[in-house]
Amino acid sequence: MAGLPSYDEATARPDWLVLVAPYVRFGDYWRLSLVNRHFWRTFAPRLWENPLKAVRLAGLDPSDDVRWWFEFVFNKLSTVRPAVRFLVRVLDATGFAKESYNFASDRHDQSMQLSFAKALELLPNTECILLDGHTDLDLRFLVVARSADSQHPPLLLSIPDCPFELPGNFFASPRLSRLVYLDLSAIPGSVRSILRSGLLPDLRILKLRNRELDDASFTSLVQLYGTRLWSLDISSNRITDQVVHVVRDTCFAKTTLRNGGYFYTEGQLVDLEGGTDDFGPFVELRESQWSQCYNHPERYFTDPPAYLADEQSGVQEYHVFRADGKERVREDSAEDIVAWLSRQEYHLSSPVAPATQGLTHLHLSNNLLSAAGLVKLLRTSNGQLEYFACDSMPLLRSYQTQRHWPIASNMIGIVGAADIFRPVFSSNLRVLRIHHSLVTGILDLTLEGFSSLARIHMAERTILPRIQSLFRGVFVPDLNPRLTSLTLTHVPRRSSGPLISSLLNFLRLLSEQERAIQDVGSSAKISRRAPTLLKGLRHLRLEFEPDPMEEGLSATEDFDAENLLSSGDQGFSFFQGEQYEKSPVLVRHGEGSRQVENDDLKAVDATEDETIPGPDFITYEGEWEGKSFSCQVWQGPSNPLPNSALCEYGRLVRIHRVHDGVGPASPSQIRAGAPTGSYIFHTAWMLAIMPLDLNAPPKRELEAMTDVLDILKKYRLEGRTRFASLKRSATPGFQQVKLGEPHFFWTGKLEVSTEQSLTQGRTSHHWR
Repeated sequence: MAGLPSYDEATARPDWLVLVAPYVRFGDYWRLSLVNRHFWRTFAPRLWENPLKAVRLAGLDPSDDVRWWFEFVFNKLSTVRPAVRFLVRVLDATGFAKESYNFASDRHDQSMQLSFAKALELLPNTECILLDGHTDLDLRFLVVARSADSQHPPLLLSIPDCPFELPGNFFASPRLSRLVYLDLSAIPGSVRSILRSGLLPDLRILKLRNRELDDASFTSLVQLYGTRLWSLDISSNRITDQVVHVVRDTCFAKTTLRNGGYFYTEGQLVDLEGGTDDFGPFVELRESQWSQCYNHPERYFTDPPAYLADEQSGVQEYHVFRADGKERVREDSAEDIVAWLSRQEYHLSSPVAPATQGLTHLHLSNNLLSAAGLVKLLRTSNGQLEYFACDSMPLLRSYQTQRHWPIASNMIGIVGAADIFRPVFSSNLRVLRIHHSLVTGILDLTLEGFSSLARIHMAERTILPRIQSLFRGVFVPDLNPRLTSLTLTHVPRRSSGPLISSLLNFLRLLSEQERAIQDVGSSAKISRRAPTLLKGLRHLRLEFEPDPMEEGLSATEDFDAENLLSSGDQGFSFFQGEQYEKSPVLVRHGEGSRQVENDDLKAVDATEDETIPGPDFITYEGEWEGKSFSCQVWQGPSNPLPNSALCEYGRLVRIHRVHDGVGPASPSQIRAGAPTGSYIFHTAWMLAIMPLDLNAPPKRELEAMTDVLDILKKYRLEGRTRFASLKRSATPGFQQVKLGEPHFFWTGKLEVSTEQSLTQGRTSHHWR
């Protein structure tokens, strides 16, 4: 929350010129600033706050950047009145003057580095410095190139992709002591320069993408900064599940946002005795008759204002409360922070630097964190995360799969975790970036020897049915109506049907959600004291993978065609030199993987019809936080259907003794067959997703796979046409076209990003 206005600010009449200034064309700023002093005070700061952006808006061609910049800094800037130079708050060189300037390389007194140093000397009020991607700058000039009369040390420093390693004492300089935003992504060297006690006391937003951070260095980082940061981006590093407990203990406030006050609408978490390193402390989700169906009549109401009833609890501003659901999520990008800082007076109670309450924005994409680790992180946090991004994660860690899955195979995505994103767990979550499997239930299969198209087909037709038998239900909009923006990543471009059905069904559910909110709003208008309503999910972004059809229609890749059957039904052997007369099938059996003939496969299947030995439950004994505990863990049904996923779970638990990841069964696992209130071995449950055999799909089935994007475009166009037709036929002023049924056109923002193949270069295309 921003600081309260002064009495004069609160009682003064608004200045009409300030109100209209945002709507004035940039090209008119300089003329208007010459009208009188009042106009100058309004438009001169807008004209000069970011000179590099201003000159681009004025029409400077990028090829003339270097020439103009040198002329401006070395010849003209010193002649500008100090009162005007003091108006510059931002030096944003992102995308500016990155081309070669060899024509000036013979000028010893003029170089890019010297020009920026001189500019900072002549612009003493510069608070935001963005030098993204400038590979010719040794950034040590930042700690010396400041005017002696500067009263505004930098608050924002963005220097990703700098090719020079920063010296160890770089941030010890008092000129950088007040930084609030710091981006050190993709810079060579370690992060030791920011791992010194007492440095950067005001730092709130830290971005360290692609810095080769491992668990040890990350642990040192978060233990040093603790709850000072509210936004942390550590994407594209080497963070594993081992740091989950460190994040939980050091990065979140000690108070929790979860309580029983929302039991009827959202359910309630109940702490159980015990815990394990893989699962964390045991907790059970108890549902009401409405929360288990997500249909409570008040599910779309915002929360009432929060306050502390106990005066002994201290200052209310230093406590973490659950967001009411109607306020916008704070943005943590450099552009948004620049926009805020350039127009506001900075203070520690501002939205950019709030009281130390811990992380609310966390970016974890492209790390080694598994889906189980991600779920554990969200389950054991206090629910205060507002923005969460993790767009790719292995289903299990490699050491868990190597003895039970085919060699060099893995699955990417997250399944059976829809409940963890409900408000009962993620109380403040409103922006989510996640792998598409959360919504579609379809994992990405990685398996050597098969083409991308074949792996997509096997994931949909062979693996998906097993996932659906182990986890009932995927994420739907009403699971968390407080969520306003959702980005689904790594969406396959081709589908044999299930992916398309899942995405179209999700769009239909979005339309039904906004209709339900509309109906509740219409009923609430009867009362003047009706609560404010949530908006529901209003932004959906789908990020597609390259089209695998560009690779061709072969089911396998990089193999001699003579070793493949023309029908495409032949599987792939992980053992070279073996000869088969019949079409082989890849089979996972026991430890590792091996290749067997069809006759052998029948023998394997015959054993699956037999009853798996052992009782339904076994006693698990462990120790958690110094206390011993025991619980009864379900081993699976005694007489499962042969070749079923539950049969495989029982085999892994009873025969192969996979007794890792003990924890309470989730609601989706209970709906799939686990006894109510039971404990299961979660690692074995996940391992059971991999089928016993994987057949390469026939070429004719690969040829029939559909372009998902074409179907989505057609669906949106047909829905928009039906909606527009109903609006035209409605009587103006008397009849309102309802949202949802019968047209089911979702009026939110649908954004689609497509990425071309690497051979054609990476580019993005968008449509709405």
